[in-house]
Amino acid sequence: MIESVIRHDSRVIKIVEDALDDLYSMTAADDKYLISGDPDYFRQFEQIKNDFDRRIKELSVLADTETKNTLVSDIGKFQRQYNTLLQKRSVFTSRLPVWEKNIQAYVNAREEITGNIDRRLRTLSNISAEDRHSKLRQSRDMAVQIANVSIIAGIIVIFLVLIITFINARKINLPIKLLRERTKEVASGNFDETLEISSPPEIRELADAFNVMCGRLKEMDQMKIDHISHLSHELRTPLTVIREASLMLQQGVFAKFPEKQEELFKMVREECERLISSVNRILDFSRMEAGNMYFSFQHADIKPVIEKSITKLSPLLQNKKMNIVRQIPENMPLLQMDVERIEEVLENLLSNAWKYTSAGGTITVSAVHDDEKGAMEISIRDTGMGIPEDVLQQV
Repeated sequence: MIESVIRHDSRVIKIVEDALDDLYSMTAADDKYLISGDPDYFRQFEQIKNDFDRRIKELSVLADTETKNTLVSDIGKFQRQYNTLLQKRSVFTSRLPVWEKNIQAYVNAREEITGNIDRRLRTLSNISAEDRHSKLRQSRDMAVQIANVSIIAGIIVIFLVLIITFINARKINLPIKLLRERTKEVASGNFDETLEISSPPEIRELADAFNVMCGRLKEMDQMKIDHISHLSHELRTPLTVIREASLMLQQGVFAKFPEKQEELFKMVREECERLISSVNRILDFSRMEAGNMYFSFQHADIKPVIEKSITKLSPLLQNKKMNIVRQIPENMPLLQMDVERIEEVLENLLSNAWKYTSAGGTITVSAVHDDEKGAMEISIRDTGMGIPEDVLQQV
């Protein structure tokens, strides 16, 4: 826009300069015609005057301020005066004696008119030059302002980029820091806390996968603890039975009853077999870690399994003079079960009842079949102090 306005003022100045040249050339051609009377000079004068008039008309179109319009209007007025003077000259030249008397007056009038036109053209040129310089200064000032605004905008953009980069880096670094700290906690054995990270999405997905991994590790750790506790209990029960049976044999409690002694020997042998099986399961502990626990299901009667478990603990029960009460109906339906595993569960529960019941107490074993659910409920109750509620889940 500024460049277009500057070109406009430059065009005005160029037209003014051409008009001044035409004015001088027109005056010179007029003088030559007056001196020589040669028609060629008159034709030259007319041609130059036409160019001059055309330039003045173009200036009237290009004048864009009130001052310039006034100057162009004055120049037009002097043009009309000059045209009137030329008409008078043509009249005078037709009468030579009259013309010779008035030629000096014509020249003086022409010089006054062309002088006024010259001054106004130069004023118009100066004003246009000042306007051009002013607009150039405005253009430079605007360029400086634009440059300053661009610099400030660039600084603001850089500052915003730094802030956004810092925020993004913090959004990434903080979750990574939390993940690193949580990893250290997991390494120390703490699987309870859950890592909560909402963003960025990639870190959130990593945190979710990490939480799943911690859950699996917690399950595996608890599985190890439960299995070790179970194996400890499983080993302690047969060892206790063997100890009590061997003590009874040593004391000759059933010396007069060979059948009872044979039963004790058989019990010791079975408990030894049970110990061997337990040791084998300990050696196969890696299978359990991989989730490959195997069961041997078969249809069997639960009553002989219960009686066998009670018989194995009979030396312990007799040693503490404890009573065993059976509430098992006849003709119980066959159940699909792993007999060996059920025996382990029953023996562990009976062992707990024996351990936490005072001498002379009573242990009640009952079995109830639910026809609607198709399930068997076996319960072992004792007259001991019971199991605290906070450790019931560990039984």
